[in-house]
Amino acid sequence: MRPLWLCRTCAHPWPCGRAKLDLLAEYQGSRVSLCLYLATLLCDAIDDLLKLNPSVTGSTADLFDRFLGWLRASRPSAPTDHDDCVEAKEAGQ
Repeated sequence: MRPLWLCRTCAHPWPCGRAKLDLLAEYQGSRVSLCLYLATLLCDAIDDLLKLNPSVTGSTADLFDRFLGWLRASRPSAPTDHDDCVEAKEAGQ
């Protein structure tokens, strides 16, 4: 739910656990597309949340972890060509 970036179902910060599972299922086999989608939403969320209440929003690093950091934990055991965005982040690019 924008501009607060809360889940409409559970009211937890989006992407909540259910949203993450849904995103993984929707973008199965297209990890790069998922990364690009979430990166776009991250930019929107930074703009929205910093305008609403910058002192409560936290750092952009916290928002990065919220929107994209969880992908590392859900990474498949066998690397694929679709892991480029996570690997680039880990390499500091």
